[in-house]
Amino acid sequence: MYQEQAHVDVDLVQFEHAVNRATQDLQRIVAALARRYLDVFPRAGDPRQLSWRELLEIEEQAFSDLAFQSRNPPVSIDALPRIGPATMPGTDLSGLIDWSQSDPSLPVVYRCVREILFAAPTSEHGTDAV
Repeated sequence: MYQEQAHVDVDLVQFEHAVNRATQDLQRIVAALARRYLDVFPRAGDPRQLSWRELLEIEEQAFSDLAFQSRNPPVSIDALPRIGPATMPGTDLSGLIDWSQSDPSLPVVYRCVREILFAAPTSEHGTDAV
């Protein structure tokens, strides 16, 4: 009995590490995609005027990245929350995105793009958007 319990703990620790690695990997991919997307499709005056459709496209490209899929086990990829009604209840996924949510349990793609947008200078003086 004791040996079984120890084995389960090791598996849970390994699983947690795999999910953390997949999260960090996904963040790097999303950051690159989001920056590229924002450079190609600049928003008039405010880059935070991103639509849910555009964010979902970034998410789909990130999760579909073959290198991401090959570096991470499917079980750890499946553990990452995706944007949708289950992870963002009550959110209208049409129109522009409300970036005021900052809960750490939100999908990685939302949090990552939010960080990029709010870290970007909003004026000639380089003040951060908050």
